[in-house]
Amino acid sequence: NVEPEIARIFKAFDAGNIEVAEKFKTRTIDMITSMLALRELSNAGREEWFAIRNLVMGYATLDIFSRQVLLSFGKPFSDKFMRQFS
Repeated sequence: NVEPEIARIFKAFDAGNIEVAEKFKTRTIDMITSMLALRELSNAGREEWFAIRNLVMGYATLDIFSRQVLLSFGKPFSDKFMRQFS
């Protein structure tokens, strides 16, 4: 689940802790790289993870809408699924 790591990036960045934000960014990129190494991912899944990685890499330039999109990508599927039906 990368959503908590992504949230930590923004929290640190917004507090002016760029060094801490960069550490969280590195951890998140490492997690995404591990996901991309899985052979079970579909082509669409791989493209989604590449998009997430690109957004994480440019976190400092994202507007509020882009941040929300990035955070929603990181949420577990079950959470997104349950929101559709509540």
